[in-house]
Amino acid sequence: MDDRRQTIDDRSVVRSGPSSIVHRLSSGAWPWLLAGVIALLALALRLWTIRQSLPYVNHPDEPNPVNYVVQMLRTGDLNPHAFQKPSLYVYLLLAVVAVDYRWGLATGLYAPLDQMTVTTYLYTTVPGFFMAGRALTAVIGSLSVLAVFALGKRLWSVGAGLVAALVLATLPFHISHSQYVTTDVTSAFLVLLAFGAAVWVAQTGRWRAYLLAGLLAGLAASTKYNAGVAALMVVAAHGLHWRGQALRQLPRLVGAGAAAVGGFVLGTPFALLSWPEFWRGLTGQIGDYSAGQHGDFTGAWNWRGYFNFFWHEGLQPSGMITMLVGVAVLLRRRARVGVVWLSFIVPYMLLHMAQSSHFIRNMVPVGVLAALPIGVAVAAVGAWTAQRAPRLRAVVVVIMLAALLVPAAVDTMRAQARQARGDTRVQMTSWIDAHVPPGAQIAAELMPLPGPLESRWTTVEALPDHPFAWYRQQGYAFVIASSDAWHQWDMPDRYRAWATTEPVAEFGGATAQHMLGPHLAVFQTGLSPADVPEPLADDVEFGGTRLLGFAIGQPLPDAPRIGLKPAHTFKPGDVLGLRTFWQVQQPFSEDYFIYVHLLNAQGDTVAQRDAPPWQGRFPTSTWQPGSMVVDVNDVPLPGNLPPGDYTLEIGMFNPLTNARPPLTVNGQAPEGALHAGTIHVK
Repeated sequence: MDDRRQTIDDRSVVRSGPSSIVHRLSSGAWPWLLAGVIALLALALRLWTIRQSLPYVNHPDEPNPVNYVVQMLRTGDLNPHAFQKPSLYVYLLLAVVAVDYRWGLATGLYAPLDQMTVTTYLYTTVPGFFMAGRALTAVIGSLSVLAVFALGKRLWSVGAGLVAALVLATLPFHISHSQYVTTDVTSAFLVLLAFGAAVWVAQTGRWRAYLLAGLLAGLAASTKYNAGVAALMVVAAHGLHWRGQALRQLPRLVGAGAAAVGGFVLGTPFALLSWPEFWRGLTGQIGDYSAGQHGDFTGAWNWRGYFNFFWHEGLQPSGMITMLVGVAVLLRRRARVGVVWLSFIVPYMLLHMAQSSHFIRNMVPVGVLAALPIGVAVAAVGAWTAQRAPRLRAVVVVIMLAALLVPAAVDTMRAQARQARGDTRVQMTSWIDAHVPPGAQIAAELMPLPGPLESRWTTVEALPDHPFAWYRQQGYAFVIASSDAWHQWDMPDRYRAWATTEPVAEFGGATAQHMLGPHLAVFQTGLSPADVPEPLADDVEFGGTRLLGFAIGQPLPDAPRIGLKPAHTFKPGDVLGLRTFWQVQQPFSEDYFIYVHLLNAQGDTVAQRDAPPWQGRFPTSTWQPGSMVVDVNDVPLPGNLPPGDYTLEIGMFNPLTNARPPLTVNGQAPEGALHAGTIHVK
């Protein structure tokens, strides 16, 4: 069919009123204003809950580009030195993160990177960098909406462009991936632009079209290797335009190929400047996909996995059916456009189905390109209905739009509501800050956030590996169970049988879809002075804080922070494991060190440890009245320590002034320091 043939009334989706109104609405600035409103809606949907779980990082691919950018900012070296993915997106990210970093330095939000501890896996200490990167992706996702409109308007009609823009703006799959520091949305945007340029090649055969299409295909491949399939659209467009003269016009195709190589090198310059690193990264990625067995589903030629994804999540039934109708309409009435579209979709899908590992995020370009035939189908069905039953046209189009947009809107609202409720781990951390006194130790089936909380937090693989009372006996005031360890949402029966009390707090709601993060349950162990392993017989106070007693033993090799093997006899070179238990009655006004000295029979110090509580993470000035503090005070014994009995001396001092808090024993000030117990060295 002749691609230049025009239809009479497919210029808008719905006609109501005189034809002059439709004509004015379909021309001039109005369509672009409407498209701009849709793009702003798309941007709002992508930015509204962009923080998600921060500072926890859920997407496994987000830390990599952030790490590359942090290293570039630290060293000034623009070589990422890792090429599992090409680097164009990394350089875009570098531009926006550099602005955020400079602004943070100027405002005091950030310290120089060489003075910062930067973590990005599981949780991040630089959430601002992630926010900047996510905003970049969201903007590119919204620009994709404008580009879809422009192409739909140019290749079919204003109505087709507007419908395509609406579909992409509200597509849950595209929205979710527009909220991550990942390459997929950017590569899809460039594939979309390359498609438009390839259609230009098919329609005109101009040199400018070839060079632009090649450049865009190269840039797309420079964001993600698999996007290099976009180059096949240029080849298809070349054959469609020149037909029998395709070989004679081969220099144009060669020029497009050169532009593609130039575009790729422009975005990934170290493909040439550091060829061995680039080749290792590229071949490693190919091997991972072809031989690996991981991802959202696995197995070569797993067409069922892709069908289920697009049918239930990616496009949903209404979107898939409408897309197929639109492709058929394009092939019948805009054959060149339809063939160029298929020249990307078919090879791209075959490439991925042939692999052993499958990740649905690779389908973002398919979802973006699918919006175009969906818009064409709605416009074409509307035009067909207008010719046969004009009064029904509006009804038919509204029904089609509702079938497309309502399911997407429902899924989007659910996802946005889930993100807006926050992350269970963040809410639990806030609860701990409000309800758990500083100094109370925590055992959790969860990685802690970096910072002061980490010092009182021990990560355990499975809480029921020890009896519930064991945690209280080891000095833990709280334990936190996580569904990540249960491998199911509801707490299993063995946990409920293990716990001797009900949770004091739970986070996560009734289902996994309620909010982000795992289902968390916080239990209070009931830790009290009665749980001190070796209580002091006397009432000992340091400036209003009681030393209740201690635990002495050998640290367990497999878990030195969790407990001690009770012992009072040691060998030279052993570590004397010591835990001191303190009951805070009045707050300290100064920051004291806790010292432990080991004295021989002559009163000489033969080993000692002088350190702030929890290595300085929990200074005594922050101790709160009513709380119970358990500190780790292990002392390495000298290897040449003679056999005999030794006395433990425990106390506090200010390292700046050497002043000590008032010490009383049974209400009286003793002479000298506190002798708390003895050990034997054999």
